[in-house]
Amino acid sequence: DILLSDEDLNTVLHGLADDEDLYKKNIYPVARINPIGSNFNSSQMNTFDFEITILDQRDLSNSNELDKFDGNDNEIDNLNTTHAVINRLVTILRNRVVDDRIQLINASNATPVLYKRNNLMDGWQVTLTLGIPNDTINIC
Repeated sequence: DILLSDEDLNTVLHGLADDEDLYKKNIYPVARINPIGSNFNSSQMNTFDFEITILDQRDLSNSNELDKFDGNDNEIDNLNTTHAVINRLVTILRNRVVDDRIQLINASNATPVLYKRNNLMDGWQVTLTLGIPNDTINIC
């Protein structure tokens, strides 16, 4: 819900983070949520690891650019926008009210994703560990 309501995102997907976008009608920027693990080490809480990837499509200009730093594309804009989405997600999860029962346990360092093959996508990826109380089984 947090990602769906983000003003800078147009599409939220669930599934493997491939280099290629199999759904050609997706509107960028996109968020891709991948479950990557769950931990049962605590009888009090179950934890789940999710890989969150935020990507925007790179636009290339055919004009010759004199600025060697900015180049002839929107890579820097893509990195800025997608980083802001991840920042808002992590900040909201950190400050979330306990009644939601979802708790941010850990957020990894964000890793840039640059110039992915066919779709020319740029963005950031982070791994989040979320915890929920393990109260589905009465052990008494």
